Amino acid sequence: MQPPLPPAPAASPYQPPVQMVAKGAMYGFQRWLMFGLGLLVVSSLFGQFPLDASEPVAADYDLADETEAEQFADDLDGYATQVDLFAALSVILQTGSIALLAYAFAREAHEESSHHVALRITMVLASVILVTSLVGRNFSLL
Repeated sequence: MQPPLPPAPAASPYQPPVQMVAKGAMYGFQRWLMFGLGLLVVSSLFGQFPLDASEPVAADYDLADETEAEQFADDLDGYATQVDLFAALSVILQTGSIALLAYAFAREAHEESSHHVALRITMVLASVILVTSLVGRNFSLL
C-alpha cells in the first residue's frame, strides 16, 4: 500500500491554469490579430458618430427670441460635446487596437521559429512602426 499523495497546491488566482499554459492556448497569433482588427473596426464606427445631420441648424430656431437663441447655443454646445466624446472614444479604441496588433506581431516574430527570417524581421519592423505611431501620435516639439 502506498502512502497518500500530498494535496496539490492551491491554484493562484493571479496565474493562468496549468492546462492552458501547457496547451499554449493563452496566446494565438490569429486570436490577437482578430482582437486588434475587430477593435479597429469598432473604433472606426465610433468615429462616424454623431452624424452631420444631427447638428443643430440656425434656421430651425427663431434667433430673434432670446430663449430660442439660448436653446440654439445650448444645442450647439451639446452637439460639440458629443462630437468630442465620440472622437475621444474612437482614439482610445484605435490606440488599444494598434497596441494589440503590435503585441501580436512582436510576439509572433519572437516566439515562432518556423517562419523565414525575412518574415520575422518584417513582423518586428511592423511592430516597431505601430508602436512608433502610438508614441508619435500627439508628440510635438513646440
